[in-house]
Amino acid sequence: MLPVTGLPETGNYKMMKSNPPQLSLRFFRWFCHPKLRDSIEGDLMELYEERLEQSGKFKADLRFIIDVMLLFRPSIIKPAEGHKNLNTYGMYKSYFKIGWRNLVKSKVHAFINISGLALGIASVFLMAMYVKHELGYDRHYPQPENIYRITWENGTPQTRTPHPMAQAMVADFPEVESAVSLSPIWAAGLTRAIYSMSNPENDIRFDEKNLLAVDTTFFDVFGFPVVRGDARKALKNVNAILISESTAKKYFGEADPIGKQLIVYPDSALLEVMAVFKDVPQQSHFHFDMLVSYVREKSFDPNDEYYTWADFGHFNYIRLKPGTDAKALEAKLMPWVRKYINWLDESYNHAIANNMGFHVQPVTDIHLKSNLRWELEANGNIEYVYIMGAAALLTLLIACINFMNLITAKSVERAKEIGIRKTMGALRKQLSVQFIGESILVTGIALVFAVLVLEASLPFYNSLTGQSLSLNYRETVPVLMLVAIVVGIGSGIYPAVILSAIQPQSILKGKFQTSARGNGLRNGLIVFQFAISMVLISGAVIIYNQLNFIRNKNLGFGKEEVLVIPMKNEHMDRRMEDIKNELSGIERVVSVSASSNMPGGQFNQNSIALVETPENDIATSEVFVDYDFHKTMNLEVKEGRYFTIDDKPSATEMKFVINETAARQLSNSSVVGKEINWYAYENDQPIVGRVVGVVKDFHFQSLHEPLRPLLMIPYPAYNHLIIKLNTKNFEGSLAQIKTVYQEFENSFQFEFAFLDDQLDRQYESEVRTGIIFSTFAFVAIVIACFGLFGMAMLTFSQRMKEVSIRKVLGASVGGLIILLLRDFTRLIVFAIILATPLAWWLMDRWLNNFIYQVSIHPLVFFVSGIGLIAIAWLTLGYFTLKTSKVNPAEALKRE
Repeated sequence: MLPVTGLPETGNYKMMKSNPPQLSLRFFRWFCHPKLRDSIEGDLMELYEERLEQSGKFKADLRFIIDVMLLFRPSIIKPAEGHKNLNTYGMYKSYFKIGWRNLVKSKVHAFINISGLALGIASVFLMAMYVKHELGYDRHYPQPENIYRITWENGTPQTRTPHPMAQAMVADFPEVESAVSLSPIWAAGLTRAIYSMSNPENDIRFDEKNLLAVDTTFFDVFGFPVVRGDARKALKNVNAILISESTAKKYFGEADPIGKQLIVYPDSALLEVMAVFKDVPQQSHFHFDMLVSYVREKSFDPNDEYYTWADFGHFNYIRLKPGTDAKALEAKLMPWVRKYINWLDESYNHAIANNMGFHVQPVTDIHLKSNLRWELEANGNIEYVYIMGAAALLTLLIACINFMNLITAKSVERAKEIGIRKTMGALRKQLSVQFIGESILVTGIALVFAVLVLEASLPFYNSLTGQSLSLNYRETVPVLMLVAIVVGIGSGIYPAVILSAIQPQSILKGKFQTSARGNGLRNGLIVFQFAISMVLISGAVIIYNQLNFIRNKNLGFGKEEVLVIPMKNEHMDRRMEDIKNELSGIERVVSVSASSNMPGGQFNQNSIALVETPENDIATSEVFVDYDFHKTMNLEVKEGRYFTIDDKPSATEMKFVINETAARQLSNSSVVGKEINWYAYENDQPIVGRVVGVVKDFHFQSLHEPLRPLLMIPYPAYNHLIIKLNTKNFEGSLAQIKTVYQEFENSFQFEFAFLDDQLDRQYESEVRTGIIFSTFAFVAIVIACFGLFGMAMLTFSQRMKEVSIRKVLGASVGGLIILLLRDFTRLIVFAIILATPLAWWLMDRWLNNFIYQVSIHPLVFFVSGIGLIAIAWLTLGYFTLKTSKVNPAEALKRE
């Protein structure tokens, strides 16, 4: 029985700085021979102390666990106590010895089995950690199952809804316990505003854009832990700011920040720190470092339409009372909201008939099951979780198949052992236990290497995904041991049943041979292995092709050698001509422009309609640009003209340029020269302007999105300075650009990015998926080839007599190679034929995530299949050549 105490039973370890893993220590004391226990345990403790000093607790604990597992061998295991258990104990000890000797005797097969299972277990556990991480988003709130986000659908599902909606729901629905409206602080064009903040006591200054405006009820809904101050009181104060712990440390060090002030540039406003909250966990669908109250934001313009029911520009969340039926509440929203929004009956009925309107979305579903327009941050994808989980499980399955195949294929070599055991009275049940025990032994050894593989791969995985996964040994080791036992039993059951069923009389008479049924099953498992490999290889190729297509697709504008510099101070808008003139004087600068938004980012949306047909209004993304935007971005004007320096907005006339999609949706004829209503209301009236040109469609959003109508407005509300330049001697040009920028703005830090890099970041999730999927494909192929290598070694050794006779009868080396490769090649070709339709269906489903996608060409599967056959032939090549060149006399003499 395992001791239950965590205190040392032997030796004096009271002066140890830290205890070793107690589970491993108790296991050691349980199995170790009493005569050896004191001395070995003393050595273990001394080694643990040394490693603790040299490498830290984590590595010391890991080495301690490995040492204990390596000590679990026959010469150290204690004998059984009592005559009743002696026979059973001796039998199990014998099984263990035999299993160990078989591993030592068949080193190649042991390596194949252990390495394959180690890679498989490591893959599954890594993906289990990934899945747990992804499913853990937004579960840190109190009772997260009661928190919902209100969304809106009017043809395109979106996240933003009217600001007053949150508190109106609390007032009108008893089942709504609390609600909050929140929003980032926006600059022009739905771009997050950037603020420069400093501590006036030490002039420590940083640029901040991770700031939210929230209702006073924010902490009632989300329950973020507050470590200092009174958050609810702070959100009622017009001059208060709430900051995270890391932000407090950044500005104030270890001092208490409560009551201290931050200066906000460019207007030099003073905000008092009135509360400090814990940093937002990584597993959240939105993050923030600072909070201010809507009380402050509304004080600047209490009558701003942005805070009314007319503006769908905020993010509303509700907390329901426990037991509330969220779907029943959702059904009430559209009839209820007519109390506040004056919809025409025709518009309302159309919305209801087309399932448009307001919806409630569980906050725990947002990260993986939401890809709505205007998400606060980029979300994950539940399909990618399924893909990665399936790839890991298939990798482990291939390793298990290897194990089963090699064990059953070696049945001829172990037939005499089984026959003698049965003759001596061994029961089939006992033999089954023996073989399952050997299987668990192999998976136990593989488990140790799986831990090492996990430790080695986690830094790479974390750097790739931006996550911070780590092995918690207290939780991980028991789960890994359970996985090893399950895998060991699952892999060992079939060989145990097959081997224990062998009849001793056929063995001892020398008539035992593997059955056709057994060979058929092994061949079927080989086909299954390589079918999985084919799916993974072709899937990796298609993912690569799609990512390559995204990177190289003509987006309709020039993205190379375009430098984007954030404009963080609105006063720069008024000096844009001076800035452009200064920058244009730099030798390698080709063109300079400015805009409120950049391709790949979020765009604000309003409606437009021709003045002559106001009923045909269309939803349109919009961007403020200057007159050189088309030249800097290399846009093509299809009709009319682009803006000139004289096209400045005025009270009497506005000029617009639209894209082809907007022109088509507005009218079947030319719209150049026609007036349109732009429903960005001014004094409750639409803004009227004239279309002066139409530009060729370009992809201003990711390729996940369709081409949408776009309205371009020559208005100086810019967030981005855009510079087209020759990147030769880039460092020198950048230094000159920075100097010019700082002449006009020195309150903010100078930052820059290349446009093509920004566009690539839209597809980071797909790139990560492609790399991880390709890695699994590679691991699966390696494991499958290991198994093929082991099967070839056994099969070719069993066919040695046949090959020798054929050589005596005149067979050539080439003919023998073809003969030996033929059977395996047939199996692989059959696997390719079976896998191709499945791979085609799976990848077609994945490609449906993209509006613009590559076509799946049959050549992909042909090349992948040829590659798989070539890899298999290379794997089989050594034994094929060795067997075909065997000396017949020597081989027949051994037979």
